[in-house]
Amino acid sequence: MPNPPVLDPNALLLPLHNYIVDDLSNTDIAATAALAAATLNKLAAPMRKMLSDAGAQADYIASHFFPDADDPSTPGNLFFWPAARPGEQHTYADVEDADYSLRASVFLSERDDAGTVYPAGFSLLLKLQENACELAKKLPPAVFEKLEFQLKGSSLPAGFEFLDDSQHLPVMPNMRRQFLKAIDRAHAVTARTKRPEFEAVMLHYIWDETEPVKDFGAVLSTLAALFAAIHRQAGN
Repeated sequence: MPNPPVLDPNALLLPLHNYIVDDLSNTDIAATAALAAATLNKLAAPMRKMLSDAGAQADYIASHFFPDADDPSTPGNLFFWPAARPGEQHTYADVEDADYSLRASVFLSERDDAGTVYPAGFSLLLKLQENACELAKKLPPAVFEKLEFQLKGSSLPAGFEFLDDSQHLPVMPNMRRQFLKAIDRAHAVTARTKRPEFEAVMLHYIWDETEPVKDFGAVLSTLAALFAAIHRQAGN
């Protein structure tokens, strides 16, 4: 996999630095939604390049920013998902129905009860429904081993893990084993709770200015590579 594009998340977040969720007026909410959309749209081109470099056919990857008016702290999401037909119109329902999707969002600074302000940042998420989990299980172990090797260094990205409310499932060490564990856990939760829909597997990462800048690009590139690998597997 080629080296990921050099991204400066601090520079991307700079226009949002003066906004704290707890202090937002209605005018501020509209302004931060527009700034979040602009920030994430600046990510669209490098994310598309990552997907293309990893082997995903650009014509069959849809992308769109959808605002979230109900959540001022996270004003919207940039989504990538498999398109049934190139050039089709995109709706949020398309994303919800997709077997797999890659999404990025901006979250704003927040103040706790003690007055401590927590910095703005990015949330990155690879979401896999049941069919995509079966595709992930068929990926050659070398796919995971290569990505794991590229992430290794003096320290691992903090907070890069499967989104799980009952277990702590970091993505490393042994990425493939952790992936299979997350998939098994999703099947177990779906069966135990008798849910009509599959409990999706979500590989999640949160970055803010307290984390190393290099980790942002490295994790985003890893998520793009996994998305592309699953996309290729779906076409086989």
